[in-house]
Amino acid sequence: MAGVIIVVAGIVTLTGIEQKLFPAMERSQFPVEIYLPEGASLKQTQAVVDSIEKILLQDKRVTNVAGFVGMSSPRFNALYAPHVPAKNFGQLMVNTISDEATIEILDEYSPKFSDIFPNAHIKWKQLAMEQFDAPLEIRISGDNTKQLKLIADSVSEILKSNSKVTWVRTDWGEMRPGISVDIDKCKANRLGYTKSMVSSSLLVALDGIPLTTLWEGDYPVSVVLTQKDDKHTAITDLENEYIKSLLTAQSLPLRAIAQLNPEWTQGTIVRRNGVRTITVKADIKRHEIASTVFKQVQPAIENLNLPQGISINYGGDDEATAENMKPLVISLMVSVVLIFLILLIQFKTIRRALLIMSAMLFSIPGAALGLKLTGYPFGLTSFVGLIGLMGIVVRNGIILVDYAMHLVKEKGYGYKEAAITAGKRRMRPIFLTAMAAAMGVVPMIISGSPLWGPLGAVICYGMIVGMVVTLFVLPVLYWKSAMREKRVES
Repeated sequence: MAGVIIVVAGIVTLTGIEQKLFPAMERSQFPVEIYLPEGASLKQTQAVVDSIEKILLQDKRVTNVAGFVGMSSPRFNALYAPHVPAKNFGQLMVNTISDEATIEILDEYSPKFSDIFPNAHIKWKQLAMEQFDAPLEIRISGDNTKQLKLIADSVSEILKSNSKVTWVRTDWGEMRPGISVDIDKCKANRLGYTKSMVSSSLLVALDGIPLTTLWEGDYPVSVVLTQKDDKHTAITDLENEYIKSLLTAQSLPLRAIAQLNPEWTQGTIVRRNGVRTITVKADIKRHEIASTVFKQVQPAIENLNLPQGISINYGGDDEATAENMKPLVISLMVSVVLIFLILLIQFKTIRRALLIMSAMLFSIPGAALGLKLTGYPFGLTSFVGLIGLMGIVVRNGIILVDYAMHLVKEKGYGYKEAAITAGKRRMRPIFLTAMAAAMGVVPMIISGSPLWGPLGAVICYGMIVGMVVTLFVLPVLYWKSAMREKRVES
């Protein structure tokens, strides 16, 4: 009963530990991403980049800084994708004197300088083993643009109400100023103009029509049909643009058949699997766990009254964790099955194989205790450590049960006496091997590494607690199961 209570308590504790599957990288380098509003010029972006660069260069912990305006740095890490070139984006690559200095600078500068400029957001980013753009991503899909934006506003308000969320935005960007061309259909038809003719003429005048692509070695060269003078700095320039009719072969200025009015237009409309989808993205404060923040905001998002045809799904850390946990769970199940088959071949009966495999459960309380005491979240390396820990604890079970069976068959011991004797005689070898393995990973825990620390905590505490529980509980399980097996055979 004590063993059952310990295992159940360990499972409950493990499920209550914060989950962060993707640990941060330990590097003496970090990027700073600078975002300005849509429509910002390169000159404005340059000013912000230069200001942040001067601040960083005054810090003695910084060795050098490389700035990029309108683009990002070349790919230097497989898990850090370059940003799409844009006039309102800038980036700084910062090298520091040590890994510890990187953490110190990010902890100090992130709350202090993230919103120091009224027209820009500064993202102080620590490299991590993750590929998503933001830890929190809520995708709202549907065909009605107006309803999508209303739901996105509601989701944004929910995220902003959480004190752990720092920057909320959408991938549709901001509204952009534009010009609406309202064609007088009656007048245009009488003069031989159609909407497609007007659109084609304006496309040639403003952007150009792509015709083909020529190749100079490995470099593509686009061939575009456009006008020689392609500068339109005022709305009157567009009104005076001549539109040619293919039916009458005559040209008229645009103002003769259309009226131009300023308006606000949507900058970007993103589609996902062919469906209009607006993604609300949010960053969180440093040292906060994305899964914990997501659990706090998810109930309010789920309670939103969605119009018909509108659906919500989640990306970011939640989606990435689900995708990567599946192969990890499969690998764990494969390991358990292989261990069972090996034990079945060795001990001949399913009962004995399951008896020894029950020692796997004894590793869970120790793993949960280790993560709880050290403060590490349950992540990728924690899961890998748990898989290895189960195999090691099973070895302790094999040593105990095999010796107890030897005493019964070779020495004529009773089942209870053999179980108690096996627990006493095998205590020293089990203790020595378990403690040697536990002490071997102590440097991982002391290092404080977000990558190796959780692995060390799981193995160290799991080995110690699993050893104690195995020595006290498994002999009793063997005694009871062997007595039952004997009654069944008789």
